[in-house]
Amino acid sequence: MRLFLATLAAFGFMTGVALADPMASFYENTVEVTGADGAKRSVLINADGSYSQVMGDDTLDGTWEMKGDAEACFSSAATAETGPYCVEAAERSVGDTWALTAPDGSAESATLIAGR
Repeated sequence: MRLFLATLAAFGFMTGVALADPMASFYENTVEVTGADGAKRSVLINADGSYSQVMGDDTLDGTWEMKGDAEACFSSAATAETGPYCVEAAERSVGDTWALTAPDGSAESATLIAGR
């Protein structure tokens, strides 16, 4: 009986880990991306696989999807020729800042900001 309960508990733990969504903290918040040139844009990532990128008065809408367990790939009209912009899909907390590499190879940084 103990073995059965231990196995059931382990299975439950593994299932919970497998179902964790590394992007969940992004859905109600804003990612502020700063490009190598200092230009800032806001990225609003939605749970339904859509996103919007706001740069001044311009908004670019697109879609995103998980590629495996550890990568999120973003596609839009702007990436039609170059292919999707794929980044590490890691759990983040509001206030976290991390480095990104743009499709052209330039360095960018991103910060998760509370709210929309």
